Amino acid sequence: MCKKEETIRLISGNILETIFRHQTSSRTSISKATGLTPATVTNTINLLVSNNKVIETGDEVRVVKGSGRSRRLITINKNFKHYIGIEINATGIFLTITDTLGNKVKNSKTNIDDYNYKKINDVLINLIANTIKKFPELRFGGIGISVPGHFEHQTGRIISNNSKWEFFQISEIKKKIHLPIFLENNINCMAVAEYLFHPESSPEQFLFIHIGPGLFCSFFDNHSILKKKNFYIGEIGHTIVDHNGPICECGKRGCLQTYISDTWLIKNAEFLFENAKNTIIKTLVASPADLNLEVIYHSYLLGDSFIIDKIESGIQFLATSIANTLIIYDSQKVYINSQLFNYPGFSEKLITLINEQLQFIPTKRNLNIDILPFNPYRGASGAAALAVYNNLIWENNSQA
Repeated sequence: MCKKEETIRLISGNILETIFRHQTSSRTSISKATGLTPATVTNTINLLVSNNKVIETGDEVRVVKGSGRSRRLITINKNFKHYIGIEINATGIFLTITDTLGNKVKNSKTNIDDYNYKKINDVLINLIANTIKKFPELRFGGIGISVPGHFEHQTGRIISNNSKWEFFQISEIKKKIHLPIFLENNINCMAVAEYLFHPESSPEQFLFIHIGPGLFCSFFDNHSILKKKNFYIGEIGHTIVDHNGPICECGKRGCLQTYISDTWLIKNAEFLFENAKNTIIKTLVASPADLNLEVIYHSYLLGDSFIIDKIESGIQFLATSIANTLIIYDSQKVYINSQLFNYPGFSEKLITLINEQLQFIPTKRNLNIDILPFNPYRGASGAAALAVYNNLIWENNSQA
């Protein structure tokens, strides 16, 4: 790419990202937001319109009353292309199709027990190929894949403690799928989706915390999206909250995730089922295989002291960890994605504890903490956002 083409790409990307964040925009407001000259903005917008990436809405806005010239509004063309987002996680493979603005067209799930994880590359190839075949009317711009753990671009592999993912190899998928493919940690993808697909509620800098089988925190900053060099930045689940706590799979003792992650809550419930004679859990399920968060929540409501202690301790440790993070990172908002904290009472307790620990900081009082509605396709939507961000806005051919 020559210097002139690279300059046009950077200017276009800057303008497109601004329009995503400020739907809808006038040429003048884009010029003010980007610092680009009105002439540069006008010329670039004309190019983007000719490429069908943005459209004029037909609406106009008059900033100054009277005979001042009206300004035509510009927005992203939601039908420019469609994107496939895929999340791989411990429960299965989740797929979503979105338009350019993140509106869902189709969702589908393949349970982890329904495929051979040793053949995950072939499973993904067939899933993508069949999806494209089923929607011949759609023009696909790219594919995003959000992965558990971290993706190492040098080797094309997932870096994770879970041995199941060692069979994943992106190079095998790229041999058969001839669309741009982008990969990133699933929680970072979820954060990108909030930034790109929900601009009305997401600030320029925020924390996105996911509580599931483990815990991870994405430190989102619009000036350095997806540019972390250290895989382990954000592993909040492996911060130590109790030196005398249980031994985590990472080898340390008392990690946060051993108290409040879905995996460890279920593991503790299994221990209770197998070792306690008079536990409420035995009245709710017939075997440890039937345990899930719903059962644990009902055990909590019914007064099981062991479960109550585990959850109350976990919420307290989580609140402390989040508050400590906010002391050293100037976040404008905190998103929390968790099935557990969608159960009544838990989110209010967590938010109260966080705010209590931040009262001494005037700018952090009553911080905006958003407990997101649980959505199993959030990671897949995030993967689609990753593809939009890289392929449309910044015109990368492939990040993988």
